[in-house]
Parts: sequence; structure tokens; C-alpha cells
Amino acid sequence: MTDYLRYFLILLSSKAALISMGFVVITALAWLKYGAGSLSWGGRLRRSGAVNVGLVIFNGATLGLVLYATTVLLHLMQAVPHVPEGFWLGVPWIIQAFAALFILDFTNYWLHRWAHANAWFWPLHAVHHSDTDLHFLSSQRAHILEWVVTMPLVAGAAFLCGLSVEGVAFLILIRELHQFYVHSRLDWSHGRLRHVIADPRFHRWHHVDLPEAHNKNFSLFFPFIDMAFGTYYVPGPAKGLATGFEDNPGDRLVPLLLYPFRSWAKLASAPRRKRSSMQAMD
Repeated sequence: MTDYLRYFLILLSSKAALISMGFVVITALAWLKYGAGSLSWGGRLRRSGAVNVGLVIFNGATLGLVLYATTVLLHLMQAVPHVPEGFWLGVPWIIQAFAALFILDFTNYWLHRWAHANAWFWPLHAVHHSDTDLHFLSSQRAHILEWVVTMPLVAGAAFLCGLSVEGVAFLILIRELHQFYVHSRLDWSHGRLRHVIADPRFHRWHHVDLPEAHNKNFSLFFPFIDMAFGTYYVPGPAKGLATGFEDNPGDRLVPLLLYPFRSWAKLASAPRRKRSSMQAMD
């Protein structure tokens, strides 16, 4: 357990370095693709970026909740039959890397799909979808309570599959860097590889606020998972299409943090309102 805590704390301390690296790489790619004009951020993007950085700071300060939940779950899973770590010894590193990424992505696919389908979990995940113009920092827009649920489950899946602590930490680093890329303002397609490795166009369609795009493209890395389960949707370029959702709290830090609690209060009171209206009709 202490190993997991140590590696998660290393990940926390490296967050600033990852954001800086993401900024440099995405800025360079945007300049090469679209020219100097792409480097100009208007007022809306600056407000969005500021809120996302605020969430990074808040989530980093409260990451102890995630660490505690992960520690408790992994402790409970010690008695569960699982693949021993030694299973991966001698397996070529390229196969190990693909297997580890696939385990992460397959687990995340179903968690992500559930987050969109479950009325009680959606308010947590909705915070991530509240950005109305995606940019690389949109990857950091998340509610800490969503991490409390999802990160222990992902770590648990990795544990059951025999992945080492170092492997889990490495996966999270790769995930962070790739999420910077797919949330960027680059409307790129990977061409013939677009079904193999997720590109920004694939993920932007996941955020587009159009009925035909809802509940599509749940994978992190491998779009072929969505293809296998009928949730792949990339009809063409997505640049300029609106993102977000109805009842969006927008680029305001405190309303974003409170949004799940307000939504849960409405859900909890809905049955009472329904009963009251039926009694009134009687």
C-alpha cells in the first residue's frame, strides 16, 4: 500500500511539469499547423484556462481523498484471486505496454459509459464536459469526487491483471500527456490510424453538444473499442462545433464544484415533487 501512496504522490508533484510540457508541445503543434494566429487566446479561453488551473490546484490539495479510497480498495482486494505480478516477467515490453494500455482503456471505457448513463454519477462527470471551447487544459477540468470513484477502480483493475505499481504510475503519466493532446484545439485526424489511436477530432466529437454525438467515443486511447460496442462517431471535422451541455455552470470555479450537489438535491427531491403533483390531481 505504501508503494501506491508513494507513486501517487510522485504523480501529484509532477503535475506542474506535465502541464508545462503539454503547453509547450501543443503550442508548437498549433503554431506549425495553423500559424501564429492560433496562439492568440481570447477572453473566454483565458477564463476557461484560469478555472481549469484553479481545479488543478483544488484537486491537488484534496488528492488525499483519492489516495485514501485507492488504499482502502486495494487493501480489500488483497484476498481476491488475481494475476501475480510475475506473470509479466519475460513478456516483451511492447506487448506489456499494449496490454497495460488496453486494460486501462477497457476499464475506463465502461466507467466512462456508465458516467454518461447514470443519472447520479453524471453530475460529477458533467464538470469535465462544462468547457464550451476545448483546449489542452480542458483535460484538467474534473471534479475531485469523480476521481475518488474512478481512480481506485482503475487501480483495482490493474491490480487484478497483475500490473505493478510502477506500471500503474506510468500508465497515468501516459494518460495525462495523451489527454492534453486529444483535448487540444487541433482538429487532427490520424488518417488510416484513426481507428487505432485516438486523435483530437475523435475526442472533440465526444464533447460536441449535438444529439447525434451524445454518448459516443468513450475510449481514451483505442477507438476500436468504441467500434466494437457501437459507440464510434466521427462524421467529419468537429472544429467550431459547440461543446458543453444544458444547465452548464460555465467558467466559474465555485459553481462547478457545487454543481453535483445541486444536481443531486434536484434528483432527491424529484420523487417528492412527483408524489405532491399526483396528490394535487387527486
